[in-house]
Amino acid sequence: MNAPPARRQSVALRNGRQRGAALITAMLIAALAAVMVSGMFWGQWSAIAREQTAREQTQARWILRGSIDWARLILREDANTSTADYLGEPWSVPLAEARLSTFLAARGQDSAGLPDAWLEGRIEDAQSRFNLRDLAPAGTVDPQALLAFQRLCAALQLPAGVAADIANGVAASNPVGAASQSNVANSPLPLQQLQDLARLGTTVAEALPRLAPVVTLLPQATPVNANTASPMVLAAVLGVDADAAQALVEARKRAYFRNLADITSALPQGTTVNPQLVSVATGYFEAIARVRIDKLEYAERALIQRAGVFSQVVRIQRVPPWLAAAPDSGQSAN
Repeated sequence: MNAPPARRQSVALRNGRQRGAALITAMLIAALAAVMVSGMFWGQWSAIAREQTAREQTQARWILRGSIDWARLILREDANTSTADYLGEPWSVPLAEARLSTFLAARGQDSAGLPDAWLEGRIEDAQSRFNLRDLAPAGTVDPQALLAFQRLCAALQLPAGVAADIANGVAASNPVGAASQSNVANSPLPLQQLQDLARLGTTVAEALPRLAPVVTLLPQATPVNANTASPMVLAAVLGVDADAAQALVEARKRAYFRNLADITSALPQGTTVNPQLVSVATGYFEAIARVRIDKLEYAERALIQRAGVFSQVVRIQRVPPWLAAAPDSGQSAN
């Protein structure tokens, strides 16, 4: 006996709904499986990318360590040929970006096992800038150094109290007998790099970007090298006007200063040179290098101390790649 038409229509509708629900369930399962597979592939790709990046960073660090050793070799050879340091020496010539394999091949070295890397770098005279350590080398503010720094701050149009704040901060962080007071409660933290000066107050922190191109903070007091310093720094440490400082720069282009007497002869009559603040030789250099491997860029800056033909790396820090490629404003004005 045949079922009534209404019943047959109800059964067909129910079967259609079941088939539709099964189809949707199958689609959801397929979508879920696709998401899971994509997630696994993404996780695997991310792990491979991280491993590749870590490997390239390790390779970049080793290449940069080699470039720092190369800089030390250049500085050692320079010490064998001259007692004065000036911008016409080989160490001052920057290395433009070059393929590392080409560079090594020119020196007869095998580069088959090295990645396709590009290297650039330069050596800067750290004593071309005013050393803030001069403000209080023994825990007491030096009046002559403070006066020179005040002139420098005035040329930069910084607030009047910035120079004294920094001088007092340097003195407090470097007291006499600091080695024996390192464990004293509430003793100030040592100032090791320029960014540490931001702890001295908001005014000092705001002044740092303008001070950075013309000052430095070295481990010990050092004079400014008159052969490499900018006119602004020379005017501050010598106590002369901008025209006299610029004339000094022009004079050293014709012949570098071999001693303090050469500097005095190029200055207005009656100007004296303080050997604690001005020199013609350098003991601290900065080697800045950047390496590029595929899309990875890695840069480091090393502070190198040289005493005679002996040199040592004082510190190495990673820096942004753009900083390694930027010209030094302290020396570009020369």
